[in-house]
Amino acid sequence: MSARPAISVVMPVYNGASYLRQAMASLRWQTFSDWEFLCVNDGSTDRSLAILQAFAQADARIRILNQDNRGIVEALNRGILAAKADWIARMDCDDVARPDRLATQFQFVQENPNCLVVGSHVLMTDPDGDPLKEQRYPSEHDEIEKLLLNRNAGSIAHPTVLMRRDAVIAAGLYRQRFQWVEDADLWLRLARRGQLANIARVLLHYRLHEQSVCRQRGGQQRERMRQLLQEAHAERGIAMPPTASLANDDRKKPSSILGKWARQAARAGYYRTALKHWRANWPSNPCRC
Repeated sequence: MSARPAISVVMPVYNGASYLRQAMASLRWQTFSDWEFLCVNDGSTDRSLAILQAFAQADARIRILNQDNRGIVEALNRGILAAKADWIARMDCDDVARPDRLATQFQFVQENPNCLVVGSHVLMTDPDGDPLKEQRYPSEHDEIEKLLLNRNAGSIAHPTVLMRRDAVIAAGLYRQRFQWVEDADLWLRLARRGQLANIARVLLHYRLHEQSVCRQRGGQQRERMRQLLQEAHAERGIAMPPTASLANDDRKKPSSILGKWARQAARAGYYRTALKHWRANWPSNPCRC
């Protein structure tokens, strides 16, 4: 690794031992090698720290930052402020980056100097890493910002991004009061400073599981998103449309995540994954697939 790498990968880790090895290995397999990897251990109580230490001993590009459990916002901000590179790549400890992720994104920002944030399509997977569906995102700034202002639906996947460090710091970093929607908050602020983009290729496998924030903090996410969108529209001097109000988000949702995964995989043509979840769901809920 050079004294000042081209990319600093920032990954918060809290009790991520179940998937951490796969996430870290996927960074070491990158075709682009000029990076450092900042792993912010946010007070983990499982084997996460031991796993991080084993990887750090094997690769000098990996740095571990330990702290008491303070949450994702403080972990991310600490990693960004400690980073040496001009570009920050986000990574979560339960996802897997494809080998050409960093190379593809770094080339893109070199060719598009006005771009502050670039994400990509993702392959949604189940806890075992089996495919569920490909999630695609718009490529152009105007469409991304429009979606962000209209409930953040399908705008930019947080763990896929490569973002300009100085722009993130100038915008005020991640904000604690919008934890659990901290990514949408940052994108909306950066959208007023430069261009947002997505590369129309799958560069990351995004793992879904029962411990994800969306499953555990859904109600808090919706309330903070409501507050964020009210603020973002007011700053732009525009009225918030009814579709952005989240008024319908408290409706009852299907209780079976296995049934949902079975349907998603079947519709995307991943029939082996669909059959696995259909079989797992059948004993407790035979009619929900």
